[in-house]
This record gives sequence, structure tokens and C-alpha cells, in this order.
Amino acid sequence: MNNRISIYGSRRQDAYLKELAGLFSFLEGAGFQVTVHPKLANYLTDKGVDLSGADMSLRMPEDTGLVVSIGGDGTFMRAARWVGKSEVPILGVNTGHLGFLASCALDETIDMIGAICRGDVIVERRMMLRVQCGSLLEESWPYALNEVAVLKEESASMIKIRTNINGYFLADYRADGLIVSTPTGSTAYNLSSGGPIVEPTLDCIALSPVAPHTLTVRPLVVGGGSELELTVESRTREFRLSLDGRSFSLPAGERVWIKRAGFSTMLVRRKDSNFATILRDKLLWNASSPDVR
Repeated sequence: MNNRISIYGSRRQDAYLKELAGLFSFLEGAGFQVTVHPKLANYLTDKGVDLSGADMSLRMPEDTGLVVSIGGDGTFMRAARWVGKSEVPILGVNTGHLGFLASCALDETIDMIGAICRGDVIVERRMMLRVQCGSLLEESWPYALNEVAVLKEESASMIKIRTNINGYFLADYRADGLIVSTPTGSTAYNLSSGGPIVEPTLDCIALSPVAPHTLTVRPLVVGGGSELELTVESRTREFRLSLDGRSFSLPAGERVWIKRAGFSTMLVRRKDSNFATILRDKLLWNASSPDVR
């Protein structure tokens, strides 16, 4: 990597101000050029944190060699939008909750940057999904790292989602919605709706109905090269389209096409990290249940 590091972060860092000041001081002393997104930069300067000469930019500089995302998984996904199609690697620093996408804690960040400079890390290519429909413009960033979901309006009855895969009819999902998930997103909304957990580097897409009206539909995993066409019917005039939690209102009858994006999000993780460890640590996989007496 080169010596330009760009930092994106949430504004919920009150418990970490001292550590963040130390990180900026280290980066300056080590000769890195540092750019900070204005939302985080303004928050930290208002809290009295010295950014040690770092500059601010709404756009990630083109010469960035590494992006550091400080926060939780939601922050990481916003950082991925900041990176855009450039495929600059992102180091997730967890100051949030579960942190599936975060490779390290804040007090480990300096060591991780050293490991990155030595090439002693793993950079994983994570699939992105692209959405195309007449009502969603390119300026709305029609991409998702975790999932695309079509959902009923809050006050509406269930919707019907006619689903074609690679041009062939698959099913009419009568449900509260349908989640189309990447492997990365399999442990997010997909999991909470009963969908499968998928190893995040696999080349596949998961389809999981939300509260289906019939027992004859189950979550389904298809190839990563599949192209989906969804047509939503609703008793109301609209339905919701959600991309990684960003919600848009679309007219009933709108067709939505979903396929793999032409670029990936590059996630940095430590060499001693693996999916099995993450499952055990984050989801308490195979943990013994407490005795009930």
C-alpha cells in the first residue's frame, strides 16, 4: 500500500477519544498522509481531539492505499460506499456491537497497520449486488454489500413477489418481503429471517422470504452469477426497496433486477482470523446452553 490512509467513522466515539488521538499522532509520526471524512473529523475536533495534520474530504482521495472504518458493521457499509468502485482495501475497526466486518479492536489498529505494510494480512474479495429498476437512479448508489430486500409498507398486508431466475419463473413469494443476500450479508437480516449462514467468500446468492404465507417455500441458495427479476404486487400503491438498510419507496408493479456487481469490496482481516472463529465469538456457535433448574 502507499502512504495515503483515509479514515471513515461513526460519531459515537466518546469512549475512545484518547485512543483516537493516539492513532492520529502515530500516523503523523509514521509519515502517513491522512484524510478524514468531514462527519468524523468535525465530531472529533469538536471533542478536542487533535487530528495531527490530517485533512478532510467528502470524497475519498484517488491515491488512497487503505481505508480505515471506525465503528460497527453499519459504519463499514457506509465506508464501502465511500470507497465506491475503486476496490481500495478496508480495515474495519470495531467500536460498535458484534462487528462481523471488523478485523480488530481500536487498540489493535496500529499493529494491524504495521501488518498491512508488511503484507502480513489477508485481503478478502466480498461480493456486491447491483440493483436496476426504473425508479432507482445511479446517484442513489444502487449497490449492496449485505442484502437487497423488497418489503411491504409498514401498514400494508403481505405482498406478492413474482421471482424469475435467469429468465425462468421460480416462485410467487407471498410474504412480508424477500431478502436477497450476499454471503457477507448471510449473518445479517438474512439470518434473523431464518436464512442460511454462508461462508462469506463463496460465490452465491441467498433468497429468504420474510414471514411467508405458505410453508412450501424455504430459503434458497443460487449461484453468484444468477440474475433475478422481481415484480412486486401489493394492495397498496407502493412497496419498500432496501439496500443495506437504505430504504426507497417504489410503485407497485415495478420490476427490480438484481445481479452481482462488476466490482467487489475488499476486506482486510488478520491472518489468525477465520470464519469458524468468528462464528464462535460473534454468534456463540456451539456454545453450551446453561442448565435450567
